[in-house]
Amino acid sequence: MSNIFQDAANKIGQIAIEAVKLELAAQGHRLTGALIDSVTYQVKQTATGALIEGLLLDYGIPVNTGVRGGGKASKYIAGLKLFAKLRFRVNEREATRIAFAIANKHKKEGMPTQASKRFSSTGKRTGAIQDGLSNVDDKIQEVINEVMTTYINIIFVEAFKSNLPDVKVQ
Repeated sequence: MSNIFQDAANKIGQIAIEAVKLELAAQGHRLTGALIDSVTYQVKQTATGALIEGLLLDYGIPVNTGVRGGGKASKYIAGLKLFAKLRFRVNEREATRIAFAIANKHKKEGMPTQASKRFSSTGKRTGAIQDGLSNVDDKIQEVINEVMTTYINIIFVEAFKSNLPDVKVQ
């Protein structure tokens, strides 16, 4: 019986992950594809059913939530330099200049900046996880309804079999 919960959790995980990937792409978070490719899930068996755990690269959380202000932390600047090299195909010196310009813009506007919305087909640059899941809420609810119907049917059939052994249940 636990297999029906495991199967349902896998189906829900697949639906949810695909929706989040689509929303990340729609919001323009696809420069290298690494973040989108990293979005996955795992199902953990529990005593009462199954737990679905979503996974993605660490930087996916600030991309999803946005960040107030900017900073001059070395990892932050290194990330912006890499972004500049990939986005603008520039050398190290120019990438450093662009990185600090972006950092200054982040300091003023936060992240994402208003200008970054031009990369989004939805007009949004944050909330991809929540929006993606909202987009498939009906599909997920369908799977939940199906598994609960199956589970209830199994319980009723087992109850009839054990309490009325002479009755044939198909």
